[in-house]
Amino acid sequence: MLGAIVGDIVGSVYEWNNIKTKDFPLFREDCFFTDDTVMTCAVAEAVMNGGKKDDFIDAMKKYGEMYPDAGYGGRFYTWLFNDDREPYNSFGNGSAMRVSPCGWIMNCGFYGRTGLAPYVGRNMAELSAAVTHNHPEGIKGALATADAIFLCRFYFGGWARDYEEPINDNPAECKKRIREHIEREFGYDLSRTPDEIRPTYRFNETCQDTVPQAIMIKRGNCWCRIYRKAGGT
Repeated sequence: MLGAIVGDIVGSVYEWNNIKTKDFPLFREDCFFTDDTVMTCAVAEAVMNGGKKDDFIDAMKKYGEMYPDAGYGGRFYTWLFNDDREPYNSFGNGSAMRVSPCGWIMNCGFYGRTGLAPYVGRNMAELSAAVTHNHPEGIKGALATADAIFLCRFYFGGWARDYEEPINDNPAECKKRIREHIEREFGYDLSRTPDEIRPTYRFNETCQDTVPQAIMIKRGNCWCRIYRKAGGT
């Protein structure tokens, strides 16, 4: 969560003033946290409260009332501040921006023993999206992000050593396995390099046009959230 929040703050000043360079200060005087940090905290509280549908809805509305001016999108703002509890078929990348706590409760041991994605964390990731972003692309973006976080924990954190030949000292192999999983499970194209994306990429708020790029950039040791905010750093 700290990484998600730091990325949100660093990228905050570039959301509407996109940059295409790596040469920029991480923390400027005018940096701030946005709705993505607020909703990440809401998702974390919902997970700690049990991770049921109503837990996510209640936490999001609670945090929205606590931070009403955090910069929410129009439809999400409307949903937050009325009595409606039904989703509105969004495929915006807000579902992916807030999902990181779910990637941290996915069970590495279960995955190591079975080779299957941990259903508890995955179910919560899906629910965290579906309470508002119930469009298939909105859900897919959240699930792919949660899986990427989980697999980074599994491979880079050394969990694999208990179940197979450890590869946490081989970053290239770790990244390769994560890329293959995301491409296989979600159909995202992660083949393009930052240099190939950067010239034509523009600000975009949809899951399908930001999550694949962000995951691929993460593989290149940049921060996903800065990339989404900046339109291609």
